Amino acid sequence: MRHILEQYTALQDEQKDLIRRIQSLDARLLNIETNVIVSDTVSRGKKGHQSLGVVKIEGFPSQDYTRRKQALKRLKETLSRKSDELLEMLNDVEEYMDSIDDGEIRALIRYRYIDGMSWRDVGKAVHMNEDAARKKLERYLQK
Repeated sequence: MRHILEQYTALQDEQKDLIRRIQSLDARLLNIETNVIVSDTVSRGKKGHQSLGVVKIEGFPSQDYTRRKQALKRLKETLSRKSDELLEMLNDVEEYMDSIDDGEIRALIRYRYIDGMSWRDVGKAVHMNEDAARKKLERYLQK
């Protein structure tokens, strides 16, 4: 069961990272949509040896925008899959926890693995020091 609990925690971290990346990409796309106009100057050509001058051209960076938009779509699809996987794992963890008679052990599992609390905070929540909380859960999981 320890492996499932650790996988659940790792999947939570992965989900948080995906959310952070999506938010960053969303912000970049919003910046492109509202502030980015690319410009360049190009030669109009020559008539004989004489230049016809230059002209300034402006435009929207559509290739960059499209690539980023596609990347955002892929990240959101990945997040959706990971969220579904996380929910399935949570159901497995909750089912396992329902089979545990000891309420303190259930609390230790919930605080540490589901809520992602540090051992220090877990210990405070169950009114014991962090080492005692960690060792109690480790002993239980080794059985």
